[in-house]
Amino acid sequence: MLELRIRGVDFRLSLLFPAAIVVLLSLDSSGLPLWCVAASAMHEAGHFLALYALGSRPAAISVGIFGVRVEQAPTSRLGYGGSLLVALAGPLVNLLTFAVLAAAVGMNAPALIHLTMGVFNLLPIGPLDGGQALYFFLAGRMEEERCEQLGQIVSVAVLVPLASAGFYVLIRSGYNFTLLAVSLYLGLLLLFKRK
Repeated sequence: MLELRIRGVDFRLSLLFPAAIVVLLSLDSSGLPLWCVAASAMHEAGHFLALYALGSRPAAISVGIFGVRVEQAPTSRLGYGGSLLVALAGPLVNLLTFAVLAAAVGMNAPALIHLTMGVFNLLPIGPLDGGQALYFFLAGRMEEERCEQLGQIVSVAVLVPLASAGFYVLIRSGYNFTLLAVSLYLGLLLLFKRK
């Protein structure tokens, strides 16, 4: 783990992250992994721009093989509405980029990558942006414990059909396990969060 402190923000970078990027870029010459990395970077930039636009800043940023985790500064006073906007900003960047690419060059692979990333992250599953947005939306209207319970119920209600679809895709294709693996990973994150 590489750790740096820049302008009051702690940065943590898992060495598996750049290693995974190098492996992906080396094994696939189609350029799709590079577009995926670019779409992910733009997604995260959307969150950061919204965070700074609302007058807040991160205290720590951790980049790992499974994504980026941001801890807000203790002095952050975003409130539920501001946190909701920050959660939705990443997918919004992807969906706007999809619209621009689709209008400019048609439905090509980079446009579809942005569409997929934007829509997938809007799913109301706890660890995803949509799950966070749901929590912040509900938290402004009811007590925190009830929000977490409803969030768990909605997450499971979305994850079960998603995992079933992933299993179906695996059976039909014989090799494509991506959706099933992502569903199981999200399910494990929910389980560990609950414990």
